[in-house]
Amino acid sequence: MSDGVTLRARVRGRDDIHVIAAVTAVMAWGVGPILNKSMSVGTPSIVFARMVLGVPIMLLMAWWLGDGLSKELMRRTAVPGILFSLSFITGFAAVKMTSIANATLMSNLQPVLVLFVAGRLFGERLRARQLLYGAASMAGVLTVVLAAASTSGAHVSGDLMAAANVVIWTGYFLIAKQQRVDGVNSWSFLAAIFIWASVVVIPFGLVASNDLSRITVRDWLLALGMALGPGVIGHGLMTWSQSHVDVSLASILGLLSPVLSTSLAWVVFGESLTVVQIIGSVVVIASLVALVREQANSGVPRAEPPEM
Repeated sequence: MSDGVTLRARVRGRDDIHVIAAVTAVMAWGVGPILNKSMSVGTPSIVFARMVLGVPIMLLMAWWLGDGLSKELMRRTAVPGILFSLSFITGFAAVKMTSIANATLMSNLQPVLVLFVAGRLFGERLRARQLLYGAASMAGVLTVVLAAASTSGAHVSGDLMAAANVVIWTGYFLIAKQQRVDGVNSWSFLAAIFIWASVVVIPFGLVASNDLSRITVRDWLLALGMALGPGVIGHGLMTWSQSHVDVSLASILGLLSPVLSTSLAWVVFGESLTVVQIIGSVVVIASLVALVREQANSGVPRAEPPEM
């Protein structure tokens, strides 16, 4: 018995195990957009299926690893839960409507928006280098989007949806940080958020979908993969690893997610990148890496990836 406890203690204490967990989480996030775009139905049906499966899974995790739910927690998560639902819809729509490269790279502008907004909310003064890195990352994303006209899968409507998702998710992130009860278990918090989100997403799917009855067994399995992969494995392992992995390292690892998504999109869907887009992507990643390091030193809250 004591040997088993000692072994678990050693595993928890090894930094490389936590880094591996963080990398696994990032890989799970990177696969999410591929599973989304592989579904044969439209966005309303996709978010309906994802939410129908996601709510019981999150409730199970809250019961198994969390502290359950309370009236106070439900009250505190109402506003961020509704924002989460809007981000949920726009995020899934963006991946379906434009290229995965555009949708995923644009989603990584969250640290930039958090930098500008949270700096004012939490009394942080912006450094000149932070402004420079933020401007460079935005310029890189703009280059990727504008140079995507001749590549497969890129559409302006989807790009606009991705931009809306970034803004809404940043609002969710900041309000959730302010509303969240200190010390609340992350699984309980996510379960409450999902319950509120289902109030919007499930009716939206029922009303807006014109192919709900055509969801196949394969589509349900893909939706389950998104719920278990990016949802449980991604957020679960990253949350567990953050207690031992430096926050700046975890954030930088998170930036690898769009790289994986874009690479898989090229293999699976034949979505290619032009030379200009590749250069723009490098500028985005490099600028955000530098920005994350600056944020870690300045104390500005770190953004989290959207649920997929």
